Amino acid sequence: MTAFAGLVVYTLGGVLVSLFVNDGELNASPLREAFQQPGLAELLSNTLIIVLTSMVLAVALGSLFAWIGERTDAALPKLTAIMPMLPFLLPPIAGAIGWTLLLSDRSGFLNVLARGALGWFGIDVETGPVNIYSWWGMIFLYTIYQIPFAYLMIAAGLRNSDPALEEQARVCGSSPLATLRKVTIPVLRPSLGAAALFMAWFGFSFFSVPVVIGTQSGIDVLSVRIVQLISFTYPAQTTLALGLSMFLMLFVGVAWYVQGRVLRGNRHAVLGGRGSRAGTVRLGVWRLPARALLVGYMAIAVVLPLTAHVVVVLNGFWTPNIDWSSLTLDHLRGYLFNDPLTQDSLATSLRLAAIGATLGIAIAALFSHHLQSSTGRGSRALDGIIKLPAVFSGIVVGTGCILGFAGSPWNLGGTIWILLLAYLILFIPQATVAADAAAAQVGRELSEASRISGAGGGATFLKINFPLMIPGLVAGWGLLFVWMVGELEASSMLASTTTPVVGFRILDVFVNGDFALLAALSIALTVINVTVLTIVGLLSKKLGGVPRP
Repeated sequence: MTAFAGLVVYTLGGVLVSLFVNDGELNASPLREAFQQPGLAELLSNTLIIVLTSMVLAVALGSLFAWIGERTDAALPKLTAIMPMLPFLLPPIAGAIGWTLLLSDRSGFLNVLARGALGWFGIDVETGPVNIYSWWGMIFLYTIYQIPFAYLMIAAGLRNSDPALEEQARVCGSSPLATLRKVTIPVLRPSLGAAALFMAWFGFSFFSVPVVIGTQSGIDVLSVRIVQLISFTYPAQTTLALGLSMFLMLFVGVAWYVQGRVLRGNRHAVLGGRGSRAGTVRLGVWRLPARALLVGYMAIAVVLPLTAHVVVVLNGFWTPNIDWSSLTLDHLRGYLFNDPLTQDSLATSLRLAAIGATLGIAIAALFSHHLQSSTGRGSRALDGIIKLPAVFSGIVVGTGCILGFAGSPWNLGGTIWILLLAYLILFIPQATVAADAAAAQVGRELSEASRISGAGGGATFLKINFPLMIPGLVAGWGLLFVWMVGELEASSMLASTTTPVVGFRILDVFVNGDFALLAALSIALTVINVTVLTIVGLLSKKLGGVPRP
């Protein structure tokens, strides 16, 4: 655990030091080059407008979905349980490309259908009526992938708050809007702050959507510019990329500060403890529309873009003029089994995700057990260091790995090991969330009884805590696997032709314009994610049903 904390400090500290020290001298050349970058104001304003607008929309929609799922009779338990993971079953870059297949100005499938429908009314248009390569297209896709963070945090807040407070406000004559403003929002401020922090962390480092949509529409954002400077410029302009990374850290740092202020300002109490829980809100005629919203989100996030990929790969190429009788699986089999680079990228990603998820959840389990049994300042400091990468972007972590491990003395550049290190640094903070929840379910009495009986800390963990934590750890392993197998931000900077991964391969195929191969990769990865999460869910449920000692 201490070694991993040292790894985090070494990697992220290298980025911070490099902002002010260059060639052993204190000259801050990365910052100077960043501020001298042409078009810097437009680059920053584009990034802020897209991220902040999508955050507001995601909070509004995520709050609505959470309220429907937690407070009303329109909830669909099986759907709402998996909603936070839905958009990531199809990797974001594959989802973005799927929406280009649907809403490209001239050849998008939905646009072709819309033009046909307009023709029935005598309206003849040659392009559109919708163009995904636009500001609204960027914000639309950012919002789709940020909704899960808002939903997850706000749904947890609603579950942990007492709806009787809202019921009592309504009984006292408060209007729904007044109840929302005076009761619901103050209670949910911590959840809203956490959602905003997660969305800032994700949004400012998001690479998949802007590289697909932004580069085609001329909308430049920070994450794409940084990756281009390191991975697609020769020689790599690492100094300038470091300077621009400073803005990413600054934006996320501001979000972290604001969240802290929200939490410190959130002071309320319920006199006499929680009352009886209020009844479920019955929506009446609005029940079906509310459920339609939930199902519609699932269709937009996964079903529609995946369907576009399926049509393209069965057809063999992207065209709006489809001969439905000629669709065949031969193209899918050919791309997946006859293309060596595609096979290598799938094998590398699966191997990395399996090893990384196993190591990550094991480290997180050990640390969570240690933290539960120790409350000293050293343990809390260690906890803060290990979770620190959660507030940095994959772009910054990838840059730190390049600075710290690509060259001498480690010389890990272009190898699978530098990717594994980056994945562990990026995702162990998320693993600790699952491990902390699993550890919290194991009472301290069992551990204390074991130690009183003479068992050491290691034996207590292996024989008592670990077996009882397994259901939660298995679920956490599945989430880590899905995140790692489709990771793109750090991979776009660290992967190479000798160590290709799926996200990097999809990006490379997109640049070359082979949409059928791209669709085959997207479908394969979606099937893998769904299969893994299904198995993990069943296994976690089965293990959770084992009688506990």
